[in-house]
Amino acid sequence: MASRKQILWDDGERVLSRERGSNDGSLLAVRPAMGQPLPSTLERLAHEYSLRDDLNPAWALQPTAFERTGTRVRLLFDDPGGEPLSRLLVAPLDIETCLELATNIAKALGHMHQCGLVHKDLKPQHVFVHCHDGQARLTGFGLATRLPRERQAPTPPESIAGTLAYMAPEQTGRMNRSIDSRSDLYAFGVTLYQMLTGSLPFSASEPMEWVHCHIARLPMPVCERVATVPPMFSRVVMKLLAKTAEERYQSAVGVEHDLRRCLDDWRRMRQIETFTLDEQGACERLLIPEKLYGREHEVQTLIDAFANVVQTGAPTLVLVSGYSGIGKSSVVSELHKVLVPSRGLFAAGKFDQYQRDVPYSTLVQAFQGLVRTLLGKRTDVLAGWREALLRALEANARLITDLIPELKLIIGEPPPVPELEPQQAQQRFLQVLQRFIGVFAQSEHPLALFLDDLQWLDAATLDLLEDLLSRAETPHLLLVGAYRDNEVDGDHPLSRTLKTLHHAGVHIDEIRLAPLAGAHIEQLISESLRCPSASIVALARLVLDKTAGNPFFVIQFLHALAEEKLLTYEPACQRWRWDVHLINGKGYTDNVVDLMVGKLARLPQETRQALQQLACLGNVARLDTLATVLDVPVPHVHSALWPAVRLELVERQDGAYRFVHDRIHEAAYSLIAETERAQMHLRIGRLLALQTQGERREEAIFEIVGQLNRGAHLISLRAEREQLAEFNLLAGQRAKASTAYTSALTYLGAGAELLGEQGYDSRHELGFALELNRAECEFLTGQLQLADSRLATLAERAVTTVERAAVACLQMDVYLLLDRSDRAVTVCLAFLRQVGIDWPARPDDIQVRDEYQQVWTSLRGRSIEQMIDLPLMEDPAARATLDALGKLFAPAVQSDLNLASLTICKAISLSLQYGNCDASCLLYANFGRVSGPRFGDYAAGYRFGRLGCDLVDRRGLTRYEASTWLCFSIFVVRWMRPVRECRELLRRALNAAHRSGDLPYAAFAGNSLISDLLFIGEPLAEVQAQAESGLVYAQKVGFGLVADFMRCQLTLIRMLRGQTPTFGCFDDDGFDETAVEAHLAGSADLALARGKYWVRKLQARYLAGDYAAAAECAAQAQGLLWVVSAFFEEAEYHFYAALTLAAHGETDAGALQRLGQHHEQLQTWARLCAETFASQVALVGAEMARVTGQLLEAELQYEQAIQLAQDNGLLHIEALANELAARFYGARGLVRISRVYLRDARYAYLRWGAAGKVRELERRHRFLRAEEAQPNPVTTLITPVEHLDLATVLKVSQAVSGEIVLDRLIETVMRTAIEQAGAEHGLLILLNADIPYVAARTRIGDGATQLCNAPLHTVALAESVLYQTLRTGENLCLDDAVADPLFAADPYVQQRGARSILCLALMNQARVAGALYLENNLSAGVFSPTRLAVLRLVASQAAISLDNARLYRDLAEREAKIRRLVDANIIGIIVWGVEGEIIEANDAFLRMVGYTRDELLSGSVHWRDMTPPAMRANSDIALATAIHTGRAQPFEKEYIRKDGSRLPVIVGLAAFEASQQQGLAFVLDISERKLAEEQVREGERRYRQVQTELAHANRVATMGQLAASIAHEVNQPIAATVTHANAALRWLGAKPPNINEVEQGLRHIILDGNRAADVLGRIRALIHKTPPQRQPVSLNLLIEEMVGFSRGEALKHGAEVSVELAADLPFVVADRVELQQVLLNLIINSLEAMTIMAEGQRRLLIRSEALGDNVHISVSDSGPGFACERAEQVFTAFFTTKSTGLGMGLSICRTIIEGHGGKLWAERNEPRGARVVFGLPRCE
Repeated sequence: MASRKQILWDDGERVLSRERGSNDGSLLAVRPAMGQPLPSTLERLAHEYSLRDDLNPAWALQPTAFERTGTRVRLLFDDPGGEPLSRLLVAPLDIETCLELATNIAKALGHMHQCGLVHKDLKPQHVFVHCHDGQARLTGFGLATRLPRERQAPTPPESIAGTLAYMAPEQTGRMNRSIDSRSDLYAFGVTLYQMLTGSLPFSASEPMEWVHCHIARLPMPVCERVATVPPMFSRVVMKLLAKTAEERYQSAVGVEHDLRRCLDDWRRMRQIETFTLDEQGACERLLIPEKLYGREHEVQTLIDAFANVVQTGAPTLVLVSGYSGIGKSSVVSELHKVLVPSRGLFAAGKFDQYQRDVPYSTLVQAFQGLVRTLLGKRTDVLAGWREALLRALEANARLITDLIPELKLIIGEPPPVPELEPQQAQQRFLQVLQRFIGVFAQSEHPLALFLDDLQWLDAATLDLLEDLLSRAETPHLLLVGAYRDNEVDGDHPLSRTLKTLHHAGVHIDEIRLAPLAGAHIEQLISESLRCPSASIVALARLVLDKTAGNPFFVIQFLHALAEEKLLTYEPACQRWRWDVHLINGKGYTDNVVDLMVGKLARLPQETRQALQQLACLGNVARLDTLATVLDVPVPHVHSALWPAVRLELVERQDGAYRFVHDRIHEAAYSLIAETERAQMHLRIGRLLALQTQGERREEAIFEIVGQLNRGAHLISLRAEREQLAEFNLLAGQRAKASTAYTSALTYLGAGAELLGEQGYDSRHELGFALELNRAECEFLTGQLQLADSRLATLAERAVTTVERAAVACLQMDVYLLLDRSDRAVTVCLAFLRQVGIDWPARPDDIQVRDEYQQVWTSLRGRSIEQMIDLPLMEDPAARATLDALGKLFAPAVQSDLNLASLTICKAISLSLQYGNCDASCLLYANFGRVSGPRFGDYAAGYRFGRLGCDLVDRRGLTRYEASTWLCFSIFVVRWMRPVRECRELLRRALNAAHRSGDLPYAAFAGNSLISDLLFIGEPLAEVQAQAESGLVYAQKVGFGLVADFMRCQLTLIRMLRGQTPTFGCFDDDGFDETAVEAHLAGSADLALARGKYWVRKLQARYLAGDYAAAAECAAQAQGLLWVVSAFFEEAEYHFYAALTLAAHGETDAGALQRLGQHHEQLQTWARLCAETFASQVALVGAEMARVTGQLLEAELQYEQAIQLAQDNGLLHIEALANELAARFYGARGLVRISRVYLRDARYAYLRWGAAGKVRELERRHRFLRAEEAQPNPVTTLITPVEHLDLATVLKVSQAVSGEIVLDRLIETVMRTAIEQAGAEHGLLILLNADIPYVAARTRIGDGATQLCNAPLHTVALAESVLYQTLRTGENLCLDDAVADPLFAADPYVQQRGARSILCLALMNQARVAGALYLENNLSAGVFSPTRLAVLRLVASQAAISLDNARLYRDLAEREAKIRRLVDANIIGIIVWGVEGEIIEANDAFLRMVGYTRDELLSGSVHWRDMTPPAMRANSDIALATAIHTGRAQPFEKEYIRKDGSRLPVIVGLAAFEASQQQGLAFVLDISERKLAEEQVREGERRYRQVQTELAHANRVATMGQLAASIAHEVNQPIAATVTHANAALRWLGAKPPNINEVEQGLRHIILDGNRAADVLGRIRALIHKTPPQRQPVSLNLLIEEMVGFSRGEALKHGAEVSVELAADLPFVVADRVELQQVLLNLIINSLEAMTIMAEGQRRLLIRSEALGDNVHISVSDSGPGFACERAEQVFTAFFTTKSTGLGMGLSICRTIIEGHGGKLWAERNEPRGARVVFGLPRCE
């Protein structure tokens, strides 16, 4: 080899290379391509090495070593010579070479298959050719399997092991076929195709496309692609590429035989003769084709159902039924093929007969598989799924992750879900689960969900399926269920559910699978044994008799015959042999389970035991669980089950083992003696409980309890029984949380039985929890009597307030569902007495007033708004009491208004005392029902209601979110704000109700919306549509009370619209007043519905003019006024009751007093919200004035009522006021005035949509009747043509002016013009920059107008006529163009003989916009003047509309561009208002600031509030600029995010032209830029810090170098000090002492001390780490100091130091210490550089001078100097010419000088040496 390593191939995952080995030989090595290889890569290499004993060097590269060195891995092989086939495929191979290589490859494949291996990844890289011995060898066995057959699950193509381009169809997992040796032959076919053509048979750009190619597309035959390839050779390749294994070669031996024959022919004749393919291909092993026999129709039904789902999106249910083993699962698996083109998803789960109480276990199994496939997706794809899942699940994701823990790997750990009422929790769970399924079922990837063995499904899943299909809210879903119909009778829950679905109109496709007929069995055996059909008739008949045509039994029976040698293959004859008589004599059973038992009995004992344990665990069990139960390591599990896997009894899939068929499961379970089963389950349960602790135990609780419960009767120890009771409680609670109430009851009942009465006494809390949960589940499953009985017992056993409250609350739920509100009230009052609240069932007004006052006392001077900061309620007894009060509120409203008021006030007082909780929110929102109507303080009600809503939003108390928002809207806001403003609150309540599953309150919200729409007079057609959908919804969720509300409102609407037989009466086919009234009177719980009904009936009777009946209705409603209090029906009552009283005209004091009371109440509300109630007050006032004879006042009040109603958009009040005013004037004989008001009344009623009322007015007043009807097309027409023309103009004007879509407008104009003018054909000519073009053409008889954009020359017309019209703007009408002298010369007129021509100018604002050109060549004078007038009007209107449409189109395009920008969410975009409100914002902006869309829509997001106070001035300036000029330059600011953090942004503003009070803002998040800037600043700071550190280090190092000099400098003054001190002592000792000399000595000591201190100060300053301090510095003084400081060093180096200092040198602004460091460095460098010079030649000169604006300092030495090219290099960091040192000194010096604004450089010092100079700017 030329080099040590030769790369043979690199596929991005692994690298194969030829390397030099020991003894001068070579070896082959495979290593991972990446430094950090994927685990799957290492597993494949390790697996290939594990197969080394099965790989023969004669046909394979046999691994010799598997080296692991740290992270480096190599798989080594002996080198047989040759090269990978892939290296030869740079071009097509010649035929002979190709045949030679192919024959050798087929031979190697044959050897591999005979060894029991399937390669699964055959491709050119894995084939070595041209080896030393001429043979081919295989490699790349990382995916090879020893299994004869293996199923590939339909996982995403990205995660399928293997190479997609060479992968057999069955290997994709989408063919309902197993992988076997014939899969390798397909890959060999792809390789051969590539060898012959130089390219692959298919080309694809992404994985799913490859899958589709392999399973559905046919490759072009080789001989057609390359003409030189012999057709016979091409047929060999194409047979290898057959889509199904049965149509391919059956063995590599057969392929080798045919290839050798081709090679021989080619060598002899250079052509290949035709022969029969695969004559030698019979397989010695029994291979039963995996195709379906006799199921074509059933499979097609299933495929059609899926196609319907893809096309329509409608969810579909298909049921497949039949006996076990009949082939249900196989039929459904055929779906995999059709899923590929639509990118459909497939999820499958199988119910287990031994795990029926595990809730949703099968759905979990199905979706676990889907979730696992997502984990194999690319990061960007997975991010899309994560976003979709989080968007669908919102705050309720925890409900799904508790079921499918693997989901956390995608979406993270979700927070706990809010606690809800049981029914709400159930609905929430079902909705969340539906939304979860909906994520997978989308138009871009429909979902096929297969649930097998429905006969064993659990009740919870059954309920879900019913809900899923009956609501039809999950589109793009095909649900396929399979069940054994012989095990599902009429009483089976599945049968009952199917009947319910049928009655609900759900379409169900049913497929019933019958046993195989004799002909199908003959076909199956014939194709399996490759025998003629006639030869196997007797065998087929025997098989049919034994198996009854059951496909599974047939296959197992044939395998049993082969295993017992009763069906054998004779290689010599190449056929199978059998003896029917011997088989009959064997006495085979006709029971498939017995047959499987016999098969299992022949397995090794270790395998049988493992299968028994697996059977106890269920149909499928995780590998780790099996290892725990078998008490062996995981590898031992594989070895124990291998014999069963090889016989295809069990299969390994996704880290688990499962039985291939439930009949095998049954057989394995039957191997366990019945007496031993309980003990075995108990043992397994104990092991699982022991091995799983903490959270893992909770996740596995169903599995643990399922095992332990089966052996519970064997447990004798009380402690263990109690522990199992705890386990059952946990399982029951988890099942209940998943709304699987039937399963929960099973667990809870088992737990209670285990505990027993004795245990209940000793473990009170456990027993109470079991019983309370049982009662709750009984309540939720409709077993109300059982729940009532159990709760009565529990009430006696409850010992704490919390326990008593829990029982009381559940009892109230039960009684409310039993329509026993009175009993519910009694139960709650009894509980309240136990906690010291003693109320009667009917409190008096004084009690209400006292409790109301207590609320204000409890506030203790605090504001209502401050109550949001109260701590959360933690006292358990207080929480329990408040929960009970919350429960009491609903029945109290139904029974006694005072009791309801007490409930609200007491709950608020408790909240103020103990803190807020979930129930507080709801009762705060209802406070307005007490404070407003009872005590006149509506404002307090509003503030408390807002407090409740704020607690929901800001404190997360969301349990009653929907009801809180709804009550705030209904009972508070709509009395104080215009009703139209309440819709957003209702929408918020509706969304919250749907999100939380609170369906009753969703229905309530829908009903309230209808009440609002009726009250404000919205168009009745729209209101009716809303009411009808609301009624359907209320009926669907089973909320009868709201359905009663809705029915009454809908009937009133239908009556008003004239859809009932009699106006004013509700009776029709669907509504019977007598029956409804009897129904409503039958229960006290329907009091609210009854009250609403009588108010609506009052309304109907009054509007019909039946005032006596209306008075009766008013009397009925008055008795129920307490129950409709605070509902809008209360206002309707006062309004219509007042009008009814006035209609009777009674003037007695009593009647007038009652009328005044109604008026006064309406005035109270009008003071709160004039927009809603002022018009009603005025109208009732007018009627009062009329009755009392105040005629002038009445006139004014009627006018005021009409005007107020018009101003506030209250159509129905406007209509009624006009009607009553007309009656008022008519009664006074002012008929003409009366008729004016009546016409206005009729018109208003008509606009309202009250057609019934309009007809009633017309019946009473004939003059109001509408004009005569339009003529019938088949009647004689006597109407003058002018009338028709007028009607036409009106109709066309409306059609044209109402159309804004340009294309449709043009079509309308052209169609109308042709029809009205009587033209043959017409053209619409428009101008574009004054150039005419044809916009449309049409001709009589054409189906539609042809829209175009063509130049004028492309159409035939009289151009002279057109141009005259366009240039003059005049219309031209030619009766006969040929005879017209002005236009007869026109070429078109001459050639075509044109007759009647009409060209109309389209004028808009005196500008010609185009022309309408019409022509009729059949006769002259077609376009009459009458028609011309009509067409001129049409053209005029069309011109205006065309311009408008073009403007609209341009506007729409601009809006679309803006909308695309907004929706792209690249930057934040908002619509702002000048008051600080944000009117609209895209998701990008909301993400930036951390707010949700709900918060935006609720009006709580303001840009001014989010702007920090310090920045508001800049924002206001920009805003003012935008308002004044239309836009403002982008500017930087910050927003305060919801979490309090600050977000830096750039904002650009633009104001809307129409309204300068609003505009658009573009918001760009610059936090990353700011972060980057901060990082740069930080980098600079750290750089400066490092520079300072280096400078300091340099100074310290320099000081180290100067140690000797420093010592000398310090020692000198110290020595002098000592000398002077001694002298002073001597002078003091003299007799007499010489004081003068002593004084002189002390003065010298002081001088020496100061000199030493000065030296030390300079040293300290140099080495002290202080921040730079710049000040004016004298450089001359600095030089002198440094020269003195380094004098000792100069002496040591024998150098002469001199200075030349300029006089009057300017100061510089600098840091003194840094400049000292520079000078010291330069001096030391110079001294060291001169050490090589001779003594006496070492001179150092320091010079200062002023040059211009700078001061220069130079340090020159007489050393060796440096080369010119090195002058600049010396300043480079780490460059040094010395043997020691870092080379940082001069670099640091330059940095210091440049930091001072100066320069530092080096140069030669003539005649010898170096000079370093620095210059600094002089001080100003």
